[in-house]
Amino acid sequence: MIKEPKIGDKIYIPSALYVYRGEDDFAGGIATISKIEYSKHLPKDHFNYIMIGIEGRSNTMYNYKNLMSEQDELKKRYKDQFSHADPDYREEFNCSPNADWQ
Repeated sequence: MIKEPKIGDKIYIPSALYVYRGEDDFAGGIATISKIEYSKHLPKDHFNYIMIGIEGRSNTMYNYKNLMSEQDELKKRYKDQFSHADPDYREEFNCSPNADWQ
């Protein structure tokens, strides 16, 4: 049984790296839950029933059950590192007129 999330709980999240939006890169580690959404249409035991948001990343939601299943692995990978924005502003990794992929 997965424990219910609460605002303020700490949870490990993975890094997110974007090929064409490097400015949105985010380093994984320990994060603080700031938002919880329960589906109005899915049953409580559905894998996608609970989504969470974290401090410092307001426009992204994470699948809570998936994160909980990865906590041991993420803890080994990130140890005491806190999650944080890690933008890559290099032109070739963002949507710019001079990017070589356009």
